[in-house]
Amino acid sequence: MKIKFWGVRGSIPTPGKNFSKFGGNTSCVELSVNNRSIIFDMGSGLVNLGNHIVKNNIKRFDILLSHFHYDHTCGLPFFKPAFNKDFKFTIRSGIEKTRSKTLEVLKKQISSPSFPITVNEFSANIKYCDFKIGRDFYIGKLKVKTILLNHPNGAVGYRVQYGKKAVCYITDHEHDLKKKDKNLQNFLKNADALIYDSTYDDKNFINYIGWGHSTWQEATRLANECNIKKLFIFHHNPDNNDRKMANIETACKKMSNNFLVAKEGMSININ
Repeated sequence: MKIKFWGVRGSIPTPGKNFSKFGGNTSCVELSVNNRSIIFDMGSGLVNLGNHIVKNNIKRFDILLSHFHYDHTCGLPFFKPAFNKDFKFTIRSGIEKTRSKTLEVLKKQISSPSFPITVNEFSANIKYCDFKIGRDFYIGKLKVKTILLNHPNGAVGYRVQYGKKAVCYITDHEHDLKKKDKNLQNFLKNADALIYDSTYDDKNFINYIGWGHSTWQEATRLANECNIKKLFIFHHNPDNNDRKMANIETACKKMSNNFLVAKEGMSININ
């Protein structure tokens, strides 16, 4: 298993020299397993990943969406494989009462007057799949487990397992200050890697209750409680420039060498 971060920012892209070290593109993570790529989310980081996929002629990949807020889908209209008839892939999302099916949501997002093209102009062979959250499914030999997260309009967390290895992707989730989420703890337990929403800080978290995000300190607590081998601080606050992120990175390193702050372009083997 290998993880590569193509977009690590939350809410909105943050271009500019003050965000260059950690990266400004929004959520997009590639998990390479056994000659297959699983892509978590379609934020603006998907654009560079798409260029990489076309350049390297990577034909086997599947996209797993956490949810449909724009920072997690804005890369799709600029995803080159979608406009190439030689590519075949799936886009999957969990069924939510708050919205229609995957294809219907994307049709509404990518349409006039918001955008000049529609999904009907994609020439790739794309299969749009809806799954029941909490029910396992397989992509080839990869087992995918899912869990409902605490986020406005809902979001899905993923645990991808191959053999004895497991990688968890938990973003756009708000933790409860009053009690531990036992379901989430059981879901994460003993994972080799956890990519976790760390938008806020414990010191100011009370100001953002109801916004649907967590803190980097909660990420470290979860990692310890669930016996996570590697933690990746992720979905960085767009207000956090490189200096602020470096401070968080220093604090994490003091706790454990296995607590890492995700950077755009970072690639890590999960051994």
